[in-house]
Amino acid sequence: MIHIRPAILCGGAGERLWPLSRKDRPKPFHRLLSDRTLFEDTLLRCAGQGEGISFSAPLIIAGEAIETPVRAGLKSVGITAADMAFEPMGRNTAPAAAIAALLAQKQDGPEALVLLVPSDHHIAPVSKFRETIAAAAPLATEGKIVVFGIPPTRPETGYGYIRQGAPLGEGYTVAAFEEKPDEVTAKAYLESGDRLWNAGLFLFRADILLAELARFEPEILSAVKESLGTDGRIDAAAFSLSPSLPLDIAVMERTAHAAVVPTRFVWSDVGNWPSLADALEADIDGNIFTGDIEAIDCKNSYLRGEGVTLTALGVDDLIVVATGDAVFVAPRSRAHDVKKILAELKAKGPPSLL
Repeated sequence: MIHIRPAILCGGAGERLWPLSRKDRPKPFHRLLSDRTLFEDTLLRCAGQGEGISFSAPLIIAGEAIETPVRAGLKSVGITAADMAFEPMGRNTAPAAAIAALLAQKQDGPEALVLLVPSDHHIAPVSKFRETIAAAAPLATEGKIVVFGIPPTRPETGYGYIRQGAPLGEGYTVAAFEEKPDEVTAKAYLESGDRLWNAGLFLFRADILLAELARFEPEILSAVKESLGTDGRIDAAAFSLSPSLPLDIAVMERTAHAAVVPTRFVWSDVGNWPSLADALEADIDGNIFTGDIEAIDCKNSYLRGEGVTLTALGVDDLIVVATGDAVFVAPRSRAHDVKKILAELKAKGPPSLL
């Protein structure tokens, strides 16, 4: 049995799911795909044992502003043993990975295996998730920093890509990390058969990750070490000195230890309203209704009412999301541009809307 410490990242504002996702209750803490939040689903996915792996108590790395929903989510699924670190400000995933590795070493020893996983992705079924992690575990145990790659199903321009190198165990060496492509390039990537979407999930030995951070980004490691308290609190002054970098740039694009393992599960980052709608089952007219909805002669639309009654008549191909203090309406093809609305609200609107 291989023991793995899951480190669950609760960063990011989820702005493309505004007006539902807000700073004090971002995307992971909403029931989007089931009667559980994405955070709760992640906790349950990374608990227990099966497929030859056993998950230890989770590490939760989150911003101070969302401590309340984090603790509520843990209580909701009955998890009483968890280590938590609350960041005073966002510094991206490389410092978060350093926190996870240091805390895991403290609990499990220098060579602790850490699974770094976002809290706001949809992954199913759990059995295939565990199969994928188990397939990657021997590589990580040997010292590889494994990134998980999603086999692409469409020419997606919104994700970074990983180009596979030579076969390596249940995966491959990493030939290159590639930025989000334009449409023509995305089509070529899909046809190539050797590209995977970068899902932002990692499995590594704590000592290997920390050694690579010391080599490539010593300022990150020193700032995190200096800031990390014994009670999960992070000193703001020390942590603010850390560069803000994603793990891909800080380590993965530079290390000789990178490996990629293709996933075996269904995955979505649920990154915007259209992608959420695509992940749900529509009715015979192509509609998805969530909440108190009264709709007549509507087609191909996603309608969501949170604490309000939402009515619609004769609409087609729309995303409509209504909360107690804001309503968002857009054609399905434009709903991913919600950040343009947020930019206006940040300049003009009350902070409560953010």
